[in-house]
Amino acid sequence: MTVRIGLDHYTIAHRGLSAEATLEFAEAHGFDGVQFLNPEFIDRSLTPDRLAAFRRRADEKNLYLEVGLPSPNPVRRSRLEERDITAAEHACDLVRQIEAIAALGCRHARAYVGDRHDRFRTDVRWAVQREATLEVLATLAPRLRELDLQIALETHADLTVEELVAMIDRLGPDVAGVTFDTGNLLMRLDEPLAAAERLAAHVLATHVKDAILAFTPRGLCWQARPIGSGIIPMPDILATLIHANPQLNLSIELHPRTYDLPIFDKTWLSYFPDLRPEALAGIVGLAERCHRRFAEGTLVRPEVVEAIAWADRDLDWIASSLGYLRTVVQGLARFETRSPR
Repeated sequence: MTVRIGLDHYTIAHRGLSAEATLEFAEAHGFDGVQFLNPEFIDRSLTPDRLAAFRRRADEKNLYLEVGLPSPNPVRRSRLEERDITAAEHACDLVRQIEAIAALGCRHARAYVGDRHDRFRTDVRWAVQREATLEVLATLAPRLRELDLQIALETHADLTVEELVAMIDRLGPDVAGVTFDTGNLLMRLDEPLAAAERLAAHVLATHVKDAILAFTPRGLCWQARPIGSGIIPMPDILATLIHANPQLNLSIELHPRTYDLPIFDKTWLSYFPDLRPEALAGIVGLAERCHRRFAEGTLVRPEVVEAIAWADRDLDWIASSLGYLRTVVQGLARFETRSPR
């Protein structure tokens, strides 16, 4: 078991560090690696020699290097650029990105299909967006196989677990896997430990964060928290993921803001046609657990946390999360050593 703990660059993006400075930040703060959003952040021109040189710098610092791919959803890009972009055009434009990722020496690339709003858009239905994304990835599949590169689709604030499994089944596990975000699952009404058990065999990368839920007049709100301080059953989830992939990197991703989950709104719930009552009951149960802890004073309410600027709490959150994960991983390693073969 050689689990390493790193940092997703998004966590410190507000600090405006260059790619090289981000490696130095990771090294100075005791991390084992960095996950970057996409290769253009490392080198805007995507020059293979420069990307290879950056990989060598990461290796010299003994840091793992992971990188993401721009969203393969052409509908999303069409909206952002205010023009119609076909799946064929989007796939063609992504070839340089996946070749750059390969030049960085990476064997998988994190990608997300949509943001937390895309599922609920009425101009292009979510099912249509998923199909368009599948068309793009299927077009890229031959080149991905040539490069021995997999796309690790994230449990972002978009796909449910079952939708993600269906996409992997369509594409094949040699082309697609999972970036498992431990905190985001609650936003799509998926119970975290059940999700880990369902997806573990496909997990290639991670975003590790904790989270809490709070009741609102519309239903619930979600907020990220330092790892170990929320309601995500982190030791059990990590044990499940690491058992399936003992070389898995754990990339901490933390950020501010609360997100609305209006579960009292029937229209909003209708966007989850496969939602099982017991799954929703489980999410509400987690919220009730938070509610009790708010009342006991053992958990700080989300509005109190959000009153503190992110730049004034990011380093504390990062440090406490790293310390917690080190302890959990060490405990899992000791358990593995004691377990009979």
